[in-house]
Amino acid sequence: MDPILIDECLSPYLAGTAKERGYVAMHVAWLNREGADDRVLAMLAAERDYIIVTNNRRDFLRIYAQLEVHNGLIIIVPTVAADEQCRLSGLALDTVECQDSLINLLVEVRADGSVEVRNWSKDRWD
Repeated sequence: MDPILIDECLSPYLAGTAKERGYVAMHVAWLNREGADDRVLAMLAAERDYIIVTNNRRDFLRIYAQLEVHNGLIIIVPTVAADEQCRLSGLALDTVECQDSLINLLVEVRADGSVEVRNWSKDRWD
């Protein structure tokens, strides 16, 4: 399982939820990267093979569409409380665990619990 990096816009509890499922998971705050530019976080994720989990859909979709290769991006689409974030991230991880790899894949989970997986990379959008 690839390591997971939880963006600061989401609760640190998501890292605990991922760890309970066997993932190595970090929160941006634990890396002292609070307030870091999203491009910096994307590069950190690339360097350390993290899958980023975020709620910042607009910015990360734009950044990841410029990357030739990435370890995967999980977006929790709605802005919700921490307990609902944990539930939705669990649904995303259920889907992730059915994939051979998340390389260049985008996983989006919506408020109704639906999860969509699709290709998202520079090759896809050139």
